[in-house]
Amino acid sequence: MNELDWSRRFILSLTSCILLISILLWFFVPAKSLVAGFILGGAISLYNVLYLARRVKLAGELIIRGSSRRAGLGFFNRILMVAFAIILTYRFPEWIDYRSLILGLPICYAMLVLASCLYVKKEKTQREGRNTLGNHSEN
Repeated sequence: MNELDWSRRFILSLTSCILLISILLWFFVPAKSLVAGFILGGAISLYNVLYLARRVKLAGELIIRGSSRRAGLGFFNRILMVAFAIILTYRFPEWIDYRSLILGLPICYAMLVLASCLYVKKEKTQREGRNTLGNHSEN
């Protein structure tokens, strides 16, 4: 499961940087509700992606062990987290803006796609090997 660990570290570090910058912006920007919505959406998104990665890892381990028990991926739990964010936004509209919440929710899924593309690119260059870069002989 090395590829999941690399993706998890990449997503966690990049999203943490984005959320840290957002928190710093919250202190300096007068439109605090916009930034608060983005922070809440990003935090929920980060939780959902990390939870999904954990569930995929558990499901993979069950498959490897040959267990007949099926493990779910926690779809209902992830939907409830988004519902929780929407309820918070509905309850406190002056503190959290719903438009920026919607913009913040898919951020980690975009990071997951980016991490997957980078991992595939990295694996492809390693598979091709370094002997093709400087060795053009016809031997």
